[in-house]
Amino acid sequence: MAQLINRLLALRIVRYALAGGVATLIHFSLALIILELWPLAFIAANLVGFSLAFIFSYLVQTLWVFEKELAINNALRFFVVQLGALSLSVWLSSQLTTYPNFLKVSLVIVLLPAITFVIHRFWTFARAEAS
Repeated sequence: MAQLINRLLALRIVRYALAGGVATLIHFSLALIILELWPLAFIAANLVGFSLAFIFSYLVQTLWVFEKELAINNALRFFVVQLGALSLSVWLSSQLTTYPNFLKVSLVIVLLPAITFVIHRFWTFARAEAS
């Protein structure tokens, strides 16, 4: 079993999925905790959750998933990709207004990580630039 886990973790896409899953849990958990304390602070809760999840995601994806050095240029590219993914998610959801929410969310959950993985692989982390 340990050998199977090691083989799976050797796959970058598996590490990417794990990092994304944990980042999502960080965002979700922090937002819920803040909303429990301040029920009307929806924007603040998501801003804090997103921010800490973003920092975690950048660090883990840089150092573990793509095995690169931390660099300001990569961090900026990472932010651009994540912001673009968020924008695409909002746009895609707005275009699919006649479809059930379950289908819209499922499409975003499958499509966006696949797109961002490819962009991160071939643009964000294509070269490690020390800053």
